[in-house]
Amino acid sequence: MFIIENDRIGLTQYTHDDDYDMFLCWQDRDTQKGYNGIFDQSFDDFRVHDIDRFKFWVTVVDKSSNTKVGTLRLGLDETCPDLAIWIYPQYRNRGYGKASFALALKYLFSNYPHNELSAGCFEDNHNSRRILEQLGFVRDPEKDETEENCFTGEPTVQQEYRLNRTDFLNFIE
Repeated sequence: MFIIENDRIGLTQYTHDDDYDMFLCWQDRDTQKGYNGIFDQSFDDFRVHDIDRFKFWVTVVDKSSNTKVGTLRLGLDETCPDLAIWIYPQYRNRGYGKASFALALKYLFSNYPHNELSAGCFEDNHNSRRILEQLGFVRDPEKDETEENCFTGEPTVQQEYRLNRTDFLNFIE
């Protein structure tokens, strides 16, 4: 059932049965702000996405209640793919983000050929930045991108972080 787990959570392969929870997450304004995008799809349009093109897309499950609490997905870049996370609004600030990100990194660095992974967050997303830094990610300011904030019209910086396999494995030991 779980591709990797710890005593609290497990990661299981994402399927279209998970679409509704992810759809609801995208309707949350804080989720949209975290990705600087206004979500306006219908559920039918949302569930058309091709989940099979992603090598790693998982649902985070709280093992004590068998509740889906979030999703992680690895981007399509073959050199240094981006690991993205969505913790569903009602489960935020409970440690699921850091725990599931750590499990995903352990699994990815043990089972995939990538020597480096990236992750990003906007400069005002203090929680995401803290999680990345706690897990050993290092800022790569040369890869930062400035874009217009779709909510305020002001410039905002998508901060780029990198983590290589050796540093992560040393970090978790």
